[in-house]
Amino acid sequence: MEQGLIMANTLKRKPKSKDSVIHQFMFLEAPVEIVSAEAVTWGESAWWPKDCLWKYLRQTDGDIRVGTQYVIKINKPSSHDWAAEVTQLLPTRLIERTFTRGMFKGFERVLLEEKSNGTRLDYELHFQIRGPINFLLWPFYLRGQYIKTIKSILSAFKDHTMAEVRRQQSKLDGSR
Repeated sequence: MEQGLIMANTLKRKPKSKDSVIHQFMFLEAPVEIVSAEAVTWGESAWWPKDCLWKYLRQTDGDIRVGTQYVIKINKPSSHDWAAEVTQLLPTRLIERTFTRGMFKGFERVLLEEKSNGTRLDYELHFQIRGPINFLLWPFYLRGQYIKTIKSILSAFKDHTMAEVRRQQSKLDGSR
């Protein structure tokens, strides 16, 4: 277990000093294998909230890997879509996407850490705002909307993951 944590930590990119950071985390009483299966498909899974402010559309065929590209559709009138590319991937520990177009310059990361009684999931957004209108709206409106959306996503993720844990547990109980 320790070696996996060291590996993930050495791959952590240091944010630029000008970057702002939004960090949300949660703890799930679930093995990292169950959590990671859904975390890697962040943005394109069945559990993704239907009313989410944005959704990811994969532009690259095949499995998710470093170099996989996404268009991130914003569900607001007159909003411009974003683009991102997977820049780091450790399938059971970390997925990082770097924004290549849109209101953010920077990256987002979903990091998993195995604990003795479950898994910690951290969502981090390291960013600088692009565009004068976004820069003006960010502190008064967009930041709150972004954080509310991330909390909704994490809640949906937790509900789905814990349902999967219960499903697997009842399957095990039924086979005894």
